[in-house]
Amino acid sequence: MVRTFIGTCRNFKRSRRVAVVCLLFVHLLVAPAHRFDPIAMQKHSPEEIRHVQNGRHVCVSIALGIRLFSITSLLVCAPWTAFAQDKVILQRGNYSARIMLSGTVDDYNGTELSIRTDGEEPAKTYPAADVVEIQTSQIEQHTRGLALLAEGRVEDALRELEVAVKKEPRTWVRREILAALVRGGQRRGDYPAAGNRYLALLKSDPTTRQFRVIPLVWGPETVDREARREARSWMNSTVDAGRLMGASLLYDDSQSGKEARSVLKELSSSSDSRVRVLAQMQAWRQEALTGNPGKMQLAQWQHRIDAMPEDLRGGPCYLVGRAYAARHDYELAAATLLWLPLVDDHDFRLAARACLEAGTALEKIGQHAEARTLFHEVTTRFAETSFADDAAVLLKRGDEDAGITADRKDD
Repeated sequence: MVRTFIGTCRNFKRSRRVAVVCLLFVHLLVAPAHRFDPIAMQKHSPEEIRHVQNGRHVCVSIALGIRLFSITSLLVCAPWTAFAQDKVILQRGNYSARIMLSGTVDDYNGTELSIRTDGEEPAKTYPAADVVEIQTSQIEQHTRGLALLAEGRVEDALRELEVAVKKEPRTWVRREILAALVRGGQRRGDYPAAGNRYLALLKSDPTTRQFRVIPLVWGPETVDREARREARSWMNSTVDAGRLMGASLLYDDSQSGKEARSVLKELSSSSDSRVRVLAQMQAWRQEALTGNPGKMQLAQWQHRIDAMPEDLRGGPCYLVGRAYAARHDYELAAATLLWLPLVDDHDFRLAARACLEAGTALEKIGQHAEARTLFHEVTTRFAETSFADDAAVLLKRGDEDAGITADRKDD
């Protein structure tokens, strides 16, 4: 039923009134106990969800009709035995058929995968874009670290992953561990650790498939002294991605903010398209968070986001969602902010913030039940973040308001 609804939403070009009818339709057909069903949601690809989000006004109904879930894209799957061969699944070009190869993966970077299917033959190479999945063995610290990170036990996870990155002999798997360490450091708000691990990842593979985990600041953030010191070092380096990280952390700094914005302007013409587009969108921060962008400007920003790679959209979507909220367009604000917890939560703390602010936006247009669902999601799924405390306060306030209303009815 939900798949049919999503397919219909792709073609919606009608008014907001139609979206409201659709929202009610979903609420009537989906029982409250199943509003956020992870199993049901996993049937839909990010591409399908993107089409819905591009339809703006119906995204809220879908996002609130199905339980928010955490999409994690791990190319290294459940551990095989230590002596098992690697298994690689490829999908070549536009062909629907998939190919499975067995052998030993020599390397896997942002450009290509090389695999030796016969020990006596040279390795064969395939475009990285053709790789659907890799199944390989993991050392136990790697496996435990990922499991602990999924459970929210970040400190324990980082200890295991630090051991794993030293013990793992395969370069391409060490890159996977480095990316997990970056995510873990960012979840702790430890920008120096996350940034330095990210630079190590980039040094190992400048074309990294994990570019999206680059630790940037998109929302209001307190940057401590150590992070500012590291950021100045990165900003003065010769690595564009490092300069981007440094400028992002120092964007609002009283001493280095002007220099940081100048660096972002310079990086807006970087030869690396990933750095270039993110630097351009980092420059939106001041106007998106503290200004009031016009309707035409927001439409241009959204067009830019729609044209960029999906795995880089999280931060820019947050900025546009905040800008919609500043214009009191709370339905669009919620729809845009929900891209992060629904589709791309690799920046865990930013996804938590976006989920909380989406709930606040829905409260302002009277969708209290849906807002409570999002607040509850923050207190459970994002329990380790400070935003969980804020959500708990909002839930308690909602309970108190509901009690007052009930007392008045009794009177």
